[in-house]
Amino acid sequence: MADDNDDNEEQELAEMLDLSKKKKKKKKKDKSDAGDGGGGDGAADGADGDDETANNNFAEQRRLIALLETAHGEADDTYDRKAEYTYEDMLDRVMGILHAQNPDLIEKKRRTMMPPQLTKVGTKKTLWVNFQEICAIMQRSPQHVFQFFMAELGTEGSIDGNQRLLIRGKYVPKYIESLLRKYIVSYVTCEMCRSSNTELTRDPATRLNFCKCRDCGSSRSVAPISSGYHATSRADRRAARNAAG
Repeated sequence: MADDNDDNEEQELAEMLDLSKKKKKKKKKDKSDAGDGGGGDGAADGADGDDETANNNFAEQRRLIALLETAHGEADDTYDRKAEYTYEDMLDRVMGILHAQNPDLIEKKRRTMMPPQLTKVGTKKTLWVNFQEICAIMQRSPQHVFQFFMAELGTEGSIDGNQRLLIRGKYVPKYIESLLRKYIVSYVTCEMCRSSNTELTRDPATRLNFCKCRDCGSSRSVAPISSGYHATSRADRRAARNAAG
């Protein structure tokens, strides 16, 4: 009996040390899979779907790469990246793009300013006939131009029903034209691009007037209207003597 027990123990020990016969552990199935007999088929179908999706994504990526290469080739054909551009060529390209996007910059519209037309009214007054037309060319309100000329001339005047300016005093056209040129420089012309296509606005917060250019977009503040030099006339001296005495 003792020999039989020894033989059994040796056989069991030999089976334990035999590495060629490893026992495979059985995987525990989930309870949810225990009642479903087609779980394996579903996993296989999911794997096939993933492979098909990966193939579709790969094909889409190859198509996009081909499109990018085609576009890159066309860009190289149109603009040679290895070519050397001169300053004149680059300047012409920039000006071409600016003119294409801003047609108004192709040629500036020049406004022709007509000379002031003055006529005498009696012996002490002057009538500015084309006052309204000149204000329309400058795109300025007649009231603002009127205030400027009254301050510069140091006299009084009024605008009649036909939008003509009646000035007290005798004045020659050349003198009125010089004051008109001063008004254009101060309140009409843009200092950046020298364009006359500007507008005059007033800021209600700061009470300052601004001249904004419609062509280049620059803006500058303009000085308020102030009285210019006024020579003392005989009537002024007579009025001063009467007030003093």
